[in-house]
Amino acid sequence: MTEKQSGSQPGFHRVGIVGGGQLGMMLCEAAHRISLTATVLTDDPTSSAVYVADQSIVAPLDDLSAVARLIEASDVVTFELEAIPDETLGFLEQAELRGEIKVHPSVSTLRLIKDKGLQKTWLKEQGLPTLPFMLVDENVEQSQLEKSGFNAPLVQKTRRGGYDGKGVQILLKPDSLSGLWPVASVIEPALEGCTEAAVVVARAQSGETSAYPPVTMLFDPGLNAVSTVISPGALSEARRKECLDVALRAVEALSAVGVFAVELFISTTGEIFINEISPRVHNSGHLTMEGFACDQFEQHLRAISGRPVASIEAQAPVAVMLNLLYEDRLASAHTGAPYTTRLQAPGEVTVHWYGKKEARAGRKMGHVNALGETVAEALGHAQSGLRKLQSDTFQPPKGFSKVGKS
Repeated sequence: MTEKQSGSQPGFHRVGIVGGGQLGMMLCEAAHRISLTATVLTDDPTSSAVYVADQSIVAPLDDLSAVARLIEASDVVTFELEAIPDETLGFLEQAELRGEIKVHPSVSTLRLIKDKGLQKTWLKEQGLPTLPFMLVDENVEQSQLEKSGFNAPLVQKTRRGGYDGKGVQILLKPDSLSGLWPVASVIEPALEGCTEAAVVVARAQSGETSAYPPVTMLFDPGLNAVSTVISPGALSEARRKECLDVALRAVEALSAVGVFAVELFISTTGEIFINEISPRVHNSGHLTMEGFACDQFEQHLRAISGRPVASIEAQAPVAVMLNLLYEDRLASAHTGAPYTTRLQAPGEVTVHWYGKKEARAGRKMGHVNALGETVAEALGHAQSGLRKLQSDTFQPPKGFSKVGKS
């Protein structure tokens, strides 16, 4: 039963979201389900969230007059991306100190996490498991790394602005180190053969936490972007418990409110390392939309608005997600408007199309969720749905449409 049905509406009712992409769109959809109003601040009038927000403020994210309008329209402000301008964070912090607004997760959390160098240093200080690393500036040279004991294969991550594989390069051989980017970065070993996993954790204002089962992720090797997410992940029960323990420790150490995705590396010898933490709803949690009774978007809104987080109830033994990374076979699916549509009864195969106006190769345009009794069955349903989506005969809904939870 939703809070609208029960008539119980504790906490804040007006949510402001900085950022208007697909994460903002899905937050707005969840807000409506629990009787919250959602206002988005976006620098793109064609962004996905504009279709579903109760109010959209279109302006650069560092336009402080626009941020002031967002504050006026909101009880609590949250974020759909980490790359928030410093001026905006400072403005929100001052407004919170004056009692005009609540900000979740906190400004201090955003400042920490949006800089991968600060985040890695914090993880080490907290005694949380992370790979050895080195912080370098724009003048980084191969000899500097080698003197510090860092040799290929290495990973270079820009300290700010990277996402979905952008801002990350893998340098496998010594001669590839001549291609180091001249930018402030984190350098760490490339953990070859590792399993990539993630845990989505919700933390309420009370400190109560609720975590979805750890997922494992497969990547498109050419795009260095997630292609497939599987829940529960392909891990032993003991390894799942270890992943949950590490993720919960990390989120408790942050003492922040909202949903957090803790991305993990699991080495071939079974060691677990935190790759990074995202202070927001996350691609690894999209399968919760059909896979669980309460998805990550509603969990985030419940947490930041003062409500208790919901219990985790799986809708099927296995849920999977396929990212829709654009290629020519998806041309029939691209309408320029967002929609959600159920493709077939078995497996509840559901397409979530984000409505991005420009379709370019490799761009994340949507995702497919599917359920099953086993991983093989759920993946089979999802891939069957993907083939339908790629066919010339696929006819997407006209205009904006969505399907609700059954």
